[in-house]
Amino acid sequence: MQLGHATLGGEPGLAGITDPAYEDFRAGNVLEQSIGSMLDRAHHLRYVREFVTGLDECEATCQFFGFCRGAQAGNRYFENGRLDTTETNHCRVSRQALVTALSDTVREEQAA
Repeated sequence: MQLGHATLGGEPGLAGITDPAYEDFRAGNVLEQSIGSMLDRAHHLRYVREFVTGLDECEATCQFFGFCRGAQAGNRYFENGRLDTTETNHCRVSRQALVTALSDTVREEQAA
Protein backbone atom coordinates (compact mmCIF):
# COMPACT_ATOMS: atom_id res chain seq x y z
CA MET A 1 0.00 0.00 0.00
CA GLN A 2 1.37 3.37 -0.93
CA LEU A 3 1.84 6.09 1.63
CA GLY A 4 -1.32 8.11 2.20
CA HIS A 5 -3.84 5.85 0.44
CA ALA A 6 -7.15 5.50 2.25
CA THR A 7 -9.87 2.84 2.13
CA LEU A 8 -13.42 3.91 3.00
CA GLY A 9 -16.10 1.80 4.60
CA GLY A 10 -14.66 1.01 7.99
CA GLU A 11 -13.12 -2.22 6.70
CA PRO A 12 -9.42 -2.47 7.53
CA GLY A 13 -9.41 -5.98 6.05
CA LEU A 14 -9.56 -4.45 2.57
CA ALA A 15 -6.71 -1.98 3.11
CA GLY A 16 -3.77 -2.95 0.95
CA ILE A 17 -5.73 -5.51 -1.10
CA THR A 18 -5.04 -5.32 -4.82
CA ASP A 19 -8.01 -5.75 -7.13
CA PRO A 20 -8.17 -3.59 -10.25
CA ALA A 21 -11.93 -4.18 -10.58
CA TYR A 22 -12.34 -2.25 -7.32
CA GLU A 23 -9.52 0.27 -7.92
CA ASP A 24 -7.59 -1.59 -5.20
CA PHE A 25 -10.22 -0.37 -2.71
CA ARG A 26 -8.65 3.07 -2.69
CA ALA A 27 -10.78 6.10 -2.06
CA GLY A 28 -7.94 8.53 -2.51
CA ASN A 29 -4.74 9.74 -0.97
CA VAL A 30 -4.84 11.88 2.17
CA LEU A 31 -1.60 13.54 1.10
CA GLU A 32 -3.33 14.83 -2.03
CA GLN A 33 -6.94 15.44 -0.99
CA SER A 34 -9.02 15.89 2.13
CA ILE A 35 -10.95 13.07 3.74
CA GLY A 36 -14.07 15.18 3.19
CA SER A 37 -13.50 15.25 -0.56
CA MET A 38 -12.97 11.47 -0.56
CA LEU A 39 -16.24 11.02 1.30
CA ASP A 40 -18.00 13.37 -1.12
CA ARG A 41 -17.10 11.12 -4.04
CA ALA A 42 -17.51 7.78 -2.22
CA HIS A 43 -20.79 7.04 -4.04
CA HIS A 44 -18.79 6.91 -7.29
CA LEU A 45 -16.55 4.09 -6.03
CA ARG A 46 -17.62 0.66 -7.26
CA TYR A 47 -16.76 -1.10 -4.02
CA VAL A 48 -18.79 1.35 -1.95
CA ARG A 49 -21.81 1.11 -4.30
CA GLU A 50 -21.69 -2.70 -4.27
CA PHE A 51 -21.37 -2.87 -0.50
CA VAL A 52 -24.35 -0.53 -0.03
CA THR A 53 -26.37 -2.68 -2.45
CA GLY A 54 -25.48 -5.77 -0.38
CA LEU A 55 -26.42 -4.00 2.86
CA ASP A 56 -29.76 -2.94 1.42
CA GLU A 57 -30.46 -6.50 0.28
CA CYS A 58 -29.45 -7.91 3.67
CA GLU A 59 -31.76 -5.49 5.42
CA ALA A 60 -34.64 -6.41 3.11
CA THR A 61 -34.21 -10.19 3.30
CA CYS A 62 -32.40 -11.27 6.46
CA GLN A 63 -34.11 -11.77 9.80
CA PHE A 64 -30.75 -11.29 11.56
CA PHE A 65 -29.96 -7.87 10.08
CA GLY A 66 -31.01 -6.06 13.25
CA PHE A 67 -28.23 -7.88 15.08
CA CYS A 68 -25.36 -7.96 12.61
CA ARG A 69 -26.19 -4.83 10.55
CA GLY A 70 -24.83 -6.45 7.40
CA ALA A 71 -21.54 -7.91 8.61
CA GLN A 72 -18.17 -6.99 7.13
CA ALA A 73 -17.16 -5.96 3.63
CA GLY A 74 -14.00 -8.08 3.86
CA ASN A 75 -15.96 -11.23 4.60
CA ARG A 76 -18.21 -10.61 1.61
CA TYR A 77 -15.26 -9.99 -0.67
CA PHE A 78 -13.06 -12.88 0.47
CA GLU A 79 -15.89 -15.43 0.71
CA ASN A 80 -17.93 -14.43 -2.34
CA GLY A 81 -15.51 -12.46 -4.51
CA ARG A 82 -17.77 -9.40 -4.53
CA LEU A 83 -19.45 -6.98 -2.13
CA ASP A 84 -23.09 -6.91 -3.23
CA THR A 85 -23.84 -10.34 -1.78
CA THR A 86 -25.78 -10.95 1.40
CA GLU A 87 -25.11 -13.96 3.60
CA THR A 88 -21.58 -15.13 4.34
CA ASN A 89 -20.32 -18.15 6.23
CA HIS A 90 -18.86 -15.74 8.78
CA CYS A 91 -22.33 -14.34 9.41
CA ARG A 92 -23.90 -17.80 9.60
CA VAL A 93 -21.47 -19.11 12.21
CA SER A 94 -20.66 -15.98 14.22
CA ARG A 95 -23.92 -14.01 14.12
CA GLN A 96 -26.86 -16.18 13.08
CA ALA A 97 -25.81 -19.20 15.13
CA LEU A 98 -25.32 -17.01 18.20
CA VAL A 99 -28.75 -15.39 17.91
CA THR A 100 -30.41 -18.73 17.19
CA ALA A 101 -28.73 -20.43 20.17
CA LEU A 102 -29.66 -17.58 22.50
CA SER A 103 -33.24 -17.57 21.25
CA ASP A 104 -33.51 -21.34 21.67
CA THR A 105 -32.12 -21.11 25.20
CA VAL A 106 -34.57 -18.39 26.19
CA ARG A 107 -37.50 -20.41 24.79
CA GLU A 108 -36.37 -23.54 26.64
CA GLU A 109 -36.02 -21.63 29.92
CA GLN A 110 -39.43 -20.02 29.49
CA ALA A 111 -41.00 -23.41 28.80
CA ALA A 112 -39.42 -24.99 31.90
